[in-house]
Amino acid sequence: MQHLTWQRLAAVGLAALALAWILTDQIERGGATPLAVPWTFDVVCVAAGVLALWLGWQVRQYLAGKKPELDGLRAARTVVYAQASAYVGAIIAGACGGYALGLLDGWSHGPRREVIISALIAAACALAMMVAGIIAERWCRHGGDDELEQTDAQPA
Repeated sequence: MQHLTWQRLAAVGLAALALAWILTDQIERGGATPLAVPWTFDVVCVAAGVLALWLGWQVRQYLAGKKPELDGLRAARTVVYAQASAYVGAIIAGACGGYALGLLDGWSHGPRREVIISALIAAACALAMMVAGIIAERWCRHGGDDELEQTDAQPA
């Protein structure tokens, strides 16, 4: 399994942003009324990020020898969950940011401004989920993982 990189997360987020921006612009030109992002969306993103951090902390304690009863399979699942949280956070942040950008020309209209603000808050919560996934994934790395990456990158 490859470790997370900022480059991949940025590429995924920017692709989602561009796609959402284009789609929002086209749909709005078609006469559709934009809807605000529900606050439950923000709660779910933050809860997913907190769960990733909590699970990652458990694995970190296991790697430090403070929690020997933790199952290795649970540690592997935690890494997968942390990476998924980071990727989903990047996608959602990009999509909500693109939605807000697509509606930006209506900023002076009060109801549209509220929709834009709700999208920006959702993007911020998704960014928090992405950062939590990155942190949790880093906590799950074993000390020898970085050495293996360096030796694999060097030509033979």
